[in-house]
Amino acid sequence: MDTAKLELAAQRYAEAEDAREAAATDLRAESAAAQAQGADEVQVAQATGIPVEELRDL
Repeated sequence: MDTAKLELAAQRYAEAEDAREAAATDLRAESAAAQAQGADEVQVAQATGIPVEELRDL
C-alpha cells in the first residue's frame, strides 16, 4: 500500500488547522482591539462578515 498521498493529505490538513487557529487568534485580538476603541459587537460583526454569535464563540 502506497501511503504517500494519504500522508500528504494529513500534512496539508494539519497545516490548514494551524493556519485556522492562527487566524482565529488574530481575529480575536483585532476584535478586542476594535471594541476597546469603541466599536460594539454589531460593528465588529459587520466589519468581519461574521455573525455576532460566531464571534462570541471564538
